[in-house]
Amino acid sequence: MAKKIPCHCGGRASCALCHGTGAYEYEPGPRGWLPFRCPTCEGRGRITEPGLEPTPCPTCRGGGTVDPADPPTKGMLDVVWKALFGA
Repeated sequence: MAKKIPCHCGGRASCALCHGTGAYEYEPGPRGWLPFRCPTCEGRGRITEPGLEPTPCPTCRGGGTVDPADPPTKGMLDVVWKALFGA
């Protein structure tokens, strides 16, 4: 069963994972929730544009992989909830 996961890019139109919607669909495989290569930066961790300095990729936060088990927080209440009751 596919789940809608919030994207770390914040809904940028240049994101190749969510295409600007702010969320992407992910279906856990037989081994569970596994990180996968970032489609926006193609696993490099940086976005390079001609004439500009490389910047960290907003989709993977510069890591090169997207972890669907680590979605962005939705605010302070979400942080407290996860601290008290787990993710």
